[in-house]
Amino acid sequence: MKETIIPDDDGKGFVLGFEGGDVEFINPVDYYSDWQKKKTIALYKAFLYHKNPILAKGISEAFYERNAEENWTGIYEKIVKTDIPPTLLQVLESTSKREQEQLMKKTEFDAFQFCAFLFVAHEQHDYVFSNYVTEQLPKNVDPDELPLFIHVEDDGAVKTAGQTTMSEGQLRAVVNFRRVVVAKFLDRRDEWHCFFVVYRSLKGEESWRGGQPHFHYLSDKWGYSRDEAVAMFKGDKYPTTSVHIPYNE
Repeated sequence: MKETIIPDDDGKGFVLGFEGGDVEFINPVDYYSDWQKKKTIALYKAFLYHKNPILAKGISEAFYERNAEENWTGIYEKIVKTDIPPTLLQVLESTSKREQEQLMKKTEFDAFQFCAFLFVAHEQHDYVFSNYVTEQLPKNVDPDELPLFIHVEDDGAVKTAGQTTMSEGQLRAVVNFRRVVVAKFLDRRDEWHCFFVVYRSLKGEESWRGGQPHFHYLSDKWGYSRDEAVAMFKGDKYPTTSVHIPYNE
């Protein structure tokens, strides 16, 4: 996980940003545990330093680590107690594309259900986890002209930090028309399953079911090799699939 502190231009505040890189063939419990603990420590440090920098300097690393561990324990207990949609577990042992499509078209999940599924897939079904994130900016955008941070408020106002020559309208277009895809793979020897989501879907900007946020699904039964599927996600398109899985935020 990459952590970035971006000071506001007026010096009165800052944005704390977290960015996850690609990971391959790992234990998903370790992945989410590490992510959550690092994020908690960074948030505690930033908050305390912002409130009282002198006090913050005297706090030991053990304090932050202890609080991060306690925070993760609470989240983990909630995850493992979460009921997983039966169709998610059934798809791990299915043997045909048709059956997988039918199972996934009966499925919907929220963040805790999906995370619980990833944990069980590893611990009880011997799958390992991979995560790939791809961002593509509009073709006419020069990355060197972008500020450090851009955020579009609900009312359309644009907040930035850092220098840029781009207008507010241009910055708004960068955020609204960039494409970000997150693809999560589960692998067991030659078998793999992929659940992927496009940020525009999470923002309710895709037309399926009137803007219902959703994941897509495909597997090794779709006729792509795993390398081909990953290369497509990393390129300018992603594999074709008709399966949409409602995501309940």
